[in-house]
Amino acid sequence: YLTKGLELKFLKTDRKIFSKHYFLLDKIDEGDIFDAIGIDASGKKREFINGTYFYLNRASGVQNNGEIIRKLEADVFTSNGTSNEINTYFGRKGEYIEHKVLKTFLDNQDEGGEMKVCFIDGSLYSRLLMPHLIESPINRDETFILTHLETLFQIFKEALNKNVLLMGISKDSRDSAFRNALLDEIFYEERANLIHHLKPDELHIINAVIKGIDTINEENIREFYSLVSNEPNLLKKMKQIYDEYNITRTDSEIVYRFAEVSGFTYPLEKGLGRIRQQNIFNDMIKNPENFVRKNFRKYISNLNEVNKNQFISNAIKIIRQYSDMPTFISFQILIDIRDNPIKVDFPSWYFKNWHKLLDFPHVDFFNISEPLFKDFIKIVLKMYGGFENYNLLLSAAHDDAVLRNKTYNEIYEQILQDKLDILLPFRRRTRRELGR
Repeated sequence: YLTKGLELKFLKTDRKIFSKHYFLLDKIDEGDIFDAIGIDASGKKREFINGTYFYLNRASGVQNNGEIIRKLEADVFTSNGTSNEINTYFGRKGEYIEHKVLKTFLDNQDEGGEMKVCFIDGSLYSRLLMPHLIESPINRDETFILTHLETLFQIFKEALNKNVLLMGISKDSRDSAFRNALLDEIFYEERANLIHHLKPDELHIINAVIKGIDTINEENIREFYSLVSNEPNLLKKMKQIYDEYNITRTDSEIVYRFAEVSGFTYPLEKGLGRIRQQNIFNDMIKNPENFVRKNFRKYISNLNEVNKNQFISNAIKIIRQYSDMPTFISFQILIDIRDNPIKVDFPSWYFKNWHKLLDFPHVDFFNISEPLFKDFIKIVLKMYGGFENYNLLLSAAHDDAVLRNKTYNEIYEQILQDKLDILLPFRRRTRRELGR
């Protein structure tokens, strides 16, 4: 059971769909040498008995010419939020210091030079489409998310101007976009088979339930199950598709289950994607002032009229920069059949047929006829160092930045206490809290 995992009972017969969207690596030769940097960050935080937090983040950018860019950020804060909200804030702070390292690297580049590559640990798409574009419960830093977002917009644009390829690399991605795209294709194929066997309103119910899976409609679901019970044989496959949509299964698992040789998945162009995300961004862009007033309500309530208007105006300017952002190209690559797949993503605007993010609401397969895409595959292969080093520069950056408990406790916290000339007792959590 440990090795098999969740039974793949609904997709067993659909290997042909996977094979259609999986390409072998044996036809791709080794790429040329290129200048690159890998950026990673590490940090720790501590809650003290008075409710104050002390945190420290440090980031490293290791270049393949031997140079290293380092940044360190430390601060204290108090919060009225939950532990999840605090962890989200702290995680974004880690990303923010990585972006500061990248900004330093970009500042040292000239426009119009040879393409250089920046590897970031994690998904660039996820960083840009933040699910928590809302004021933080951190006192005196409630609007940090806007600062973070503005910096992100700046580095995306500057990287494009200076011919620097930004590439997100994820070894343990929870993304399921490729799995869903395969399911979509299976669904459309099966729906075509049913057209002459079902009434238009029955087809509408099936479409509403499966394609509207993010927006639960109890009445539609009841009608769907009623159809299935009336036509169990005819709708057996459609029921399996619906059940598979409801299983949390990652793209990595699909590649692990089906791939028999090294290769990469057909790339996806990712726009706004899910219905809920489309609705959020549509509301935000159509009426940015309402969005800002609603999502930064507490912060705004403490401002005088002049500062309130200035904040809203600046926030709207930042949010509107989403209109300049591209879609993202994403794929899974399995370099060694014994290893786990690696998820790769990067902005689409390096290609001729790219789209703007807000003009592309869905997720769809991307045309890979451009030779540049093969060059990007070569870049990933060039940096692969085996099971423990899925990207040599990111591994080096991690090793340089990693903040171990002993270092944090005995050096950084000790310096803080020595400077303040006080002993800071930290809060000891109960077993119940630790188990959450």
